[in-house]
Amino acid sequence: MSVLDLLSAIRPEFDFRQSADFFGDGLLDSLDLITLVADLETTYGICIDGMAIVPENFRNLEAIERLLGEAGVRP
Repeated sequence: MSVLDLLSAIRPEFDFRQSADFFGDGLLDSLDLITLVADLETTYGICIDGMAIVPENFRNLEAIERLLGEAGVRP
């Protein structure tokens, strides 16, 4: 399952490919972020450090993929 698939499962009403700032554009909120972190950890078998759970690391697809890359995941 891709990052885009996970995001679409959380908020199917939005097209995440069209946004450069999920939070600024109102596509995600803090509760969605917690859900996304849990889904990423489960899907990719990783543990995201609590210090990395900040909006900047989840702002858009590129930021999330960069975070996953730092964890050794190729999304």
